[in-house]
Amino acid sequence: MDFEDGDEGFLQPTYELEPKKEEKFMQQKVKAVVKEVMDAKLKNMQYEDEKARKLSTEISQCVKDKIKELGYTRYKIVVQTVIGEVRDQGAYVTSRCLWDHQKDNYASWWFKNDSVFCVCMVFGLYLE
Repeated sequence: MDFEDGDEGFLQPTYELEPKKEEKFMQQKVKAVVKEVMDAKLKNMQYEDEKARKLSTEISQCVKDKIKELGYTRYKIVVQTVIGEVRDQGAYVTSRCLWDHQKDNYASWWFKNDSVFCVCMVFGLYLE
């Protein structure tokens, strides 16, 4: 199958092995986006199981869409959101990833009110 420049969905190889300085995944910018989304969606939320399940997916998608607007075209964006009920318990949310520490990065933010806690982690993985 031959591809032509006009074919939809086909990208020519760029042979770019690292991001340009202005294209690097900027942790502070991403944190600001995550904080904005979480504050807007969770500000007055009271925990309900079904609502939390739907909202975690909604937050992840909204964060991902807003981060794509920042112009990280050569990054795969992975968003993980955890929502739980506050009941005088502790919770640990961890993640592991194999990556190139010079090109890849992450940002995370947490939210808590009297009823709900939420942790959102965003990973930016550079595509060579």
